Amino acid sequence: MSLLKEEKKRSLKMSYRRVTPGIISKIEEIVGKKYVLTEKEDLEPYSRDETPGLSFFPEIVVKVENSKQIVELFKLCNKEKIPLTPRGGGTGLTGGAIPVKGGIVLSFERMNKIKDIDRENYMAVVEPGVINGNLQRELAREGLFYPVNPASMDSCTIGGNVAQSSSGANAVKYGGTKEYVSGLEIVTPTQDVIKAGGKLVKNVTDYKLIQLVVGSEGTLAAITEVVLKVIPLPEVKIDLVVGLDDLSLLQSILKKIWQEKIILTSIEYIEEFAVKITKEYVQNPPFLPSAHHYLMIGIDGEEGEVNERMENLEKIFTEENVQDVLVAQDRKQQEDLWKFRQSVREALLNSGASMVEEDIVVPRGKIVEFMEKSKRVYESYSLKTGVYGHLGDGNVHYNFIKPSKEEKNWEENVEKALYELFKIAISLGGKISGEHGIGLTKKKFLHLALTRAEIELLRKVKKAFDPNNILNPGKIFDL
Repeated sequence: MSLLKEEKKRSLKMSYRRVTPGIISKIEEIVGKKYVLTEKEDLEPYSRDETPGLSFFPEIVVKVENSKQIVELFKLCNKEKIPLTPRGGGTGLTGGAIPVKGGIVLSFERMNKIKDIDRENYMAVVEPGVINGNLQRELAREGLFYPVNPASMDSCTIGGNVAQSSSGANAVKYGGTKEYVSGLEIVTPTQDVIKAGGKLVKNVTDYKLIQLVVGSEGTLAAITEVVLKVIPLPEVKIDLVVGLDDLSLLQSILKKIWQEKIILTSIEYIEEFAVKITKEYVQNPPFLPSAHHYLMIGIDGEEGEVNERMENLEKIFTEENVQDVLVAQDRKQQEDLWKFRQSVREALLNSGASMVEEDIVVPRGKIVEFMEKSKRVYESYSLKTGVYGHLGDGNVHYNFIKPSKEEKNWEENVEKALYELFKIAISLGGKISGEHGIGLTKKKFLHLALTRAEIELLRKVKKAFDPNNILNPGKIFDL
């Protein structure tokens, strides 16, 4: 039997009990009646995330305040065989926070305190419901910096970032979430409260429990506290926009950047169609040169370092005869530029009847080859596609736009194209997701990226944490 058929068979076996009025009363005793939502209109926002077209209603939503309440909820859910789905800001793009089996949505929106900013140890201690952007701004007031900046930073939560192992434009220089989590408090479905790591730069005392939980998509434990490493706020920041007319020139520029060891903060990419749609969508878009391909390059650090990197970049641009380079040095220009970049997805989403979004990652030295091969695939299926991504870490987002509801065979063609794109990525040493995770929408493709033995090992880890499979069931794979 194929891995895909096995997954479908396992999914059919999964069954859970309903949330009865008696169970609701017990939950109200745990968290307080006003923190339990049961009305349909109140449940609706928790039935979806940012994945287009997905909606599964929970039976109730529970807004927890501390780990003790979560322990009691896990005890009840294990006893009654009720599924429980943890949820941060609901900004995910693969259905990871959607309660596909009904049951309870565990909301962390009340757990939103920045508990400590420790300048001596360069650490911040936060609850999982803290909004990423709010933490960034609070740290900046102290002259500190948390570099992980997803496009949804003003709505996504730190707990969700940890669960998804989120990244962002700054990952080229600074890395993603996994590089900054030095401590976690978690509650497992077996009702154990575990504290891993802490305000530590070094720690080889145990298995890498932190790194196991980071990126586990809410399937192993509920995250109740996060200790994050922070760094000094960069002294200077400059952003560039580079307009290019062909991918071969893009490849040459990227190759020279790596060869010359120029440390850039970000190397973002937007192709011409996505820029056009975004210009039409946002108010007062920044001026961009006419081009087929756009690079957005960020540089930060001490003034001398930034100036040196600028000089090295200018040398490369001169050698490659690149004319269209815009420099944004003041804060207003930079904010406008990044607001435009952060609006690309929303603009594409609003340009059609529906959209399927994918993020695929390959070794960064293979990124242009992958983009060239990918274009041939989606054009062969006549798919309207907006492309953007993070070239500095080999991660590209493909957004397949359904022009109208009447479009025939669109879903079928998208799925066929995705199979081909994933196979190309894997052949180049890549994976089927760089930062969005597997969640619900990529389950059916997991067998392309992982062997039977690898998936079975993941199942054993899941069972060790969650023997009754009550926590976020139906995500990544089925038990």
